[in-house]
Amino acid sequence: MASFLVATAWAVLALSQVGHGFAPATTSQRVTNRPTPAIASPSSCQMFTGIVEEMGEVLSLETKDDMTLWDGSKGSGTEMVIKGDVVMDGAYLGCSISVNGVCLTATELDVDGNTFKVGLAPETLRKTNLGTYVPQSKQKVNLERASEIGGRNSGHFVQGHVDNVGTISDRWVDENSLFFKISFPYEYMRYVVPKGFIAIDGTSLTVCDVKSEGPDGENWFTFMLVEYTQQKIIIPSKEVGDTVNIEVDVLGKYSEQAWGAFVPKMEALEQKVKELEAKVMRLEGGNTGGTDSTDPKPETWVRKEQAFYNETEDLNPKRENRDNTGTDWSPGWSRWADDPSLKWTRIQGGG
Repeated sequence: MASFLVATAWAVLALSQVGHGFAPATTSQRVTNRPTPAIASPSSCQMFTGIVEEMGEVLSLETKDDMTLWDGSKGSGTEMVIKGDVVMDGAYLGCSISVNGVCLTATELDVDGNTFKVGLAPETLRKTNLGTYVPQSKQKVNLERASEIGGRNSGHFVQGHVDNVGTISDRWVDENSLFFKISFPYEYMRYVVPKGFIAIDGTSLTVCDVKSEGPDGENWFTFMLVEYTQQKIIIPSKEVGDTVNIEVDVLGKYSEQAWGAFVPKMEALEQKVKELEAKVMRLEGGNTGGTDSTDPKPETWVRKEQAFYNETEDLNPKRENRDNTGTDWSPGWSRWADDPSLKWTRIQGGG
């Protein structure tokens, strides 16, 4: 059953992204930092792999009150400017870039300075740690370009839709590995499993240990970074008490949804089977339902009469099938049975 649900989840995800694959976008369109209408992406079916391409630098984080909305009115919003070299290769207005695991849209590009601007929606600020970045400290962020479905994926399916932030509660070194222990809200812990996928600040990682004790208990998991990964992402620079953006494996969510729709149907089917079993028992004259002595006697189906009769009834009060010898006819072997109890019973070796 578990394999069926996982296969279903993969199929749902694949169908939603059909026709594309994991490979960088081929467009090479570049624009400078000037007001330019957004250019539609050549493919709207884009995701990430969790393989960080570079560490970028946050240059500015600013809240404005004069941002133009769809109807021409003005509203407030937050914008972030980030410097990155690799992610600017092939970038275009409207393209998706993962910033610390958050899928963001490039609204302005400066090719000469290798910088891009993104907008941070209120939901983004509520669910992620991007609003805590202070440009003056030259804080780094993990960056990855969106990839199209179809090529190799060295990580896992990462949407860039952060579920919530986790807090580093401990960190330690195990030979050349760096371990982290992350406290995480209980409501998401059901999606975190040992040796399962998880995205931490946009990095595809493997869960090591898990402990989930409910809303009022301990809820945490651990992961580790190998030597190579330690040098390519920002997580090693974080200390106990710092936060990380976390996206659980989306396949777990799809499986849960599929299971939720499947269970009621299974329960209904089981109830139907029980009802059919009860009917069969009545037809066969059985009575295993645990009823008391006041229940009526089980009924037996009589084919000739096309009706049920009670075991206490005598179906042949006149003994119409008896011959003048007083024996009953047994239809199994064309002979008469002297013992009335043998009626409707085949007699072996009859002749």
